[in-house]
Amino acid sequence: MNSPPVIPPEAMLCALVLAPQTFTRNKFFELFEQPTLKKSRRRAKRLRGIIRQLLGQGREPAEIVGRYELADGSVLLKYQVLRLNYVRTTSLSNLEASLVNYAIHHAGAGPLDEEDKIAVEQALAGLGATLELGNSRRPPPP
Repeated sequence: MNSPPVIPPEAMLCALVLAPQTFTRNKFFELFEQPTLKKSRRRAKRLRGIIRQLLGQGREPAEIVGRYELADGSVLLKYQVLRLNYVRTTSLSNLEASLVNYAIHHAGAGPLDEEDKIAVEQALAGLGATLELGNSRRPPPP
């Protein structure tokens, strides 16, 4: 029996936020049995919800009212939905904060810092190093 590929959790997180249908649970069940990837799946779901709210794709749009860099490198993000008198504060890793900015930018709703772009694209590059794609047309090694 083949063991599932070892995928960096950061790469899986980025893939599941930016293209959630890429790694469906039914098709890649064995991947999601790995504890670190289970955590990535939960975090991705949470981040997609934050992104939807910030883009106004839910019932009520949200707006960022504070972003604080913490000493440990994480980011405290505070946003609100005025009409509902709702304020949410969430702690994000540096990569998660970059991923939120990246997704919002690619939806056409905000700027993207070069640092955020590099962080997300480097994390996604981890997928290419670990996955063997069956229809790949690489020349055989010499």
